Amino acid sequence: MPGATVGVYSSPARIAAGMLVAISRASAPGILALVVLANDPPITTPALVTLTTLFALAPAFAAWLLAWRARATLSLTDAALVVRGRGLRIEIPCASIGAVEPWVIPLPGVGLSLRMRSGRRLQYGFQVDNPTTLLGALADVAGVEAARAVADHASVVYAHAKKGVAPRRWYHGFGKFVAFALLPTLVLFNLHQHIAYGGTFGEYYLLGFASFVRTFVIYWGTVSIYLVLYAGTWRVAAEGVALAAAWVAPSRAARVRRMVEIGCRLAYYGGVPLLLALRFLA
Repeated sequence: MPGATVGVYSSPARIAAGMLVAISRASAPGILALVVLANDPPITTPALVTLTTLFALAPAFAAWLLAWRARATLSLTDAALVVRGRGLRIEIPCASIGAVEPWVIPLPGVGLSLRMRSGRRLQYGFQVDNPTTLLGALADVAGVEAARAVADHASVVYAHAKKGVAPRRWYHGFGKFVAFALLPTLVLFNLHQHIAYGGTFGEYYLLGFASFVRTFVIYWGTVSIYLVLYAGTWRVAAEGVALAAAWVAPSRAARVRRMVEIGCRLAYYGGVPLLLALRFLA
């Protein structure tokens, strides 16, 4: 098996990274609920930026740093499993591997732990985007028959179904949260201009171009944050449904994954204009 990129975590590092990822993801519905429910006083833009930075961005960045530190290359032959990372080299004779244990909770991602024939668990676990490939290699190349027994484990099925979805690139996020945000921004900004200054370019005529642009940028940035929180809330729900399907009905996990991805797109690209329309109709 050629070198594959994995994340190598000790138990404390995995717990820390998992908690950071969980906090970052759970913050989206939490902050969004606070924005909707808090009326006296309401959540202002500075407070929104602070909350998002502290509870979403900072934990996500810290988890990314741990993932970067844990990144390693795993190679496998019929004799040994070798992992090379930053200041780390692990070589495990394949004959010593007694069992492969998928992580029950896929945090900070889906991964595997190895238990030796002696009964001792290896102190490092391996985060793998698609453990199906590694399990197949362990069984076919290294002769670790125990790897076949966990190929239908829920977290493995969940990861395999997720791998079947087209990967998201950075420009997808730009289009989704920056470019698409222009639609509600233009509507809300125009409404603000009419209410506060009496016309579409009222602030420009009264206070100048700099003030007009500054207000527009604030609106654009605020709407983008709202959209990130809104999409993040749907993403948490979607991943929960996909993981539950992998546990309850593994044969349908891929179909459920496709359905939740379509549902997320509809809820986002259809839901945002709908919510905007409902605000004006209320």
